[in-house]
Amino acid sequence: MFFAALAVTAIVGCGGSSGPAVSAVKGVVTLDGSPVADALVAFTPNDPSGISAVGKTGADGSFTLSATGAKPGAGTAPGSYVVTVEKKVFPKPPNITEDDPRYGTPEQEKLEREAAEAEPEYAVPQAYGDQKTSGLTASVESGGGEFTFALESSFEGK
Repeated sequence: MFFAALAVTAIVGCGGSSGPAVSAVKGVVTLDGSPVADALVAFTPNDPSGISAVGKTGADGSFTLSATGAKPGAGTAPGSYVVTVEKKVFPKPPNITEDDPRYGTPEQEKLEREAAEAEPEYAVPQAYGDQKTSGLTASVESGGGEFTFALESSFEGK
């Protein structure tokens, strides 16, 4: 569904002869046209012997992949991938300080327990985080690549 926009950099090693040979891969994730910060982007190879890679988006939605066993940020191996994007937002525990009348009370314990046990909210539709429903793919060439994933909040899965 989404394809490489342009190739970048050359093949790089992981810093030692025992690590995988990878190519630089970067990209951008948007949701309804706006950058998605703090999302986890995962490239899972279609070939069972391939190398998976992950990256985290910055404030501008950009990410750089790091393959399993390779130098951080080095990219991933050439190949065909299923891509997932996930961003969960967990509830924050209550900020109850010593001057709060609830401090040290069962109410404080209850509020903290509820926050810890609460289900996360998905800032990106949950279907994008599942390999079976994301509908996102990427083909990484030997010279690397740059990808744009334009997500939609109305997406319910493929």
